[in-house]
Amino acid sequence: MNIRKFFLVVAALFTAAVSDAQDDGMRNRLEKHLYYLASDSLQGRKSGTPENSRARVYIQLRWEEMGIEPFFEGGFKDEFYAVGLGMCNLVGVIPGNDPVLKDEYILLGAHFDHIGLKGDEVCNGADDNASGSSALIEIARLLKENQSSLKRSVIIAAFDGEELGLHGSQHLADRMSQEGLIDRVKCMMSLDMVGWYAKNGKLELLGAGTMKDGRKILEDNAQGLNLKIGNFETAVLTATDTRSFAQNYKVPTLHVYTGLKSPYHKPADDAELIDYEGLEDISRYISRVTEDMASNPDFGPSGKIATIHTGKNKPFEIAVSGGFDVSSIDFPKVALNVNGDFGWTAGLTAQYNRKAMGYRIGAFYETSKARFPNESDLFGSTLSYKQSAIDVPLTFMLETNDPTFRLYFGIGANARFVLDSSLENLDYSTDDFQWGTHFLFGIKIGHFFLEDCWFSQANNLFDGPEAAPKANLSTTSCKIGWIF
Repeated sequence: MNIRKFFLVVAALFTAAVSDAQDDGMRNRLEKHLYYLASDSLQGRKSGTPENSRARVYIQLRWEEMGIEPFFEGGFKDEFYAVGLGMCNLVGVIPGNDPVLKDEYILLGAHFDHIGLKGDEVCNGADDNASGSSALIEIARLLKENQSSLKRSVIIAAFDGEELGLHGSQHLADRMSQEGLIDRVKCMMSLDMVGWYAKNGKLELLGAGTMKDGRKILEDNAQGLNLKIGNFETAVLTATDTRSFAQNYKVPTLHVYTGLKSPYHKPADDAELIDYEGLEDISRYISRVTEDMASNPDFGPSGKIATIHTGKNKPFEIAVSGGFDVSSIDFPKVALNVNGDFGWTAGLTAQYNRKAMGYRIGAFYETSKARFPNESDLFGSTLSYKQSAIDVPLTFMLETNDPTFRLYFGIGANARFVLDSSLENLDYSTDDFQWGTHFLFGIKIGHFFLEDCWFSQANNLFDGPEAAPKANLSTTSCKIGWIF
């Protein structure tokens, strides 16, 4: 081996050793931050408590150690009141170097509060959100070390009051708006529950479409890291600290998280369950993404707002749902109704939306069971009626426009095609085509929905013999579903 190759090998080994040492250093720091923030001594960091203040002080001390500057003139603390409690954000800044672009901002935030106690048990909130708060400290450290590459300034924000209603992020967005600064924010990112990468299998990034070339930025900066990224727009839950910036001020936003597999909001959400290797990779990755946004003069908004923050219905929705139903038989000529019995239903719906109105068509397989009077024992036993059918409902829908919690109701007509039916000990045959009307009421929370529907048959349940009574099938169904 010649002398040149020898030195190259030595240099490579030295670089690798330094890199490993740096990796171990960050991982150890992340673990130290998280074990403190998620310790029993902080009693779940509930807003308005001394323990919450201790968590905030810990974060501020780390920022001061690394040379982060306060963003507002009064210092890091940004106090406010909400739901009758005194709360406090921390807001720091790493100034950019470009004479013009330094007055624009990339805002990176994470909430440090949690829910406190459940009974006598501490909910330590390791994933939710000591993980995001710990990552925020180390991302700030990396950005401070690379400050010379930043053209735009980077705001670092630790939010209070998230668990009680996103109060900290709303306060900061409103304050920046009042001081004429909100239009300078080119992207707002929230780290919320980023500690369970290994279990989730990927890092989820919600809002790429709000930025020019957003998906390319996110994919390019993942190269060389042991990270799988994806799910660039949709989310199960819509309540995170990005909401006030996006919904109220049209700021491009990115929600960074590792899914809902952790025991969040439960006493079991403890520091020993966190994936520290994944948390380190995520911290390095978000530092790269932030640096890219802050150093690229052409970075900017796409003009779109994340779907979860628009407050509008999607133009077209497909959903799956299933649940149980209770059917009964009405005898209108004798004003008699026989108590119902349980069946089940499952199927698909497609819905076209136009503002608050919608038009839905569905296809469901359903089983119906009902009780039928026993003519030989009218005041005693009953017989069992059963049927299976394909139900095709057409519904006119009206919905509210709240982006996180929608109420809706609908009214429409049904066509049912009976596949099989039987009536215990009687020879009455069922009409294979049933039609009628229905109305429904439901709620949507993110992509989940829960709905009740009431169907009333208009034609006769039986088509012969002549001795068959005039009867109608009524069904009440309760369904839970998912909107794609």
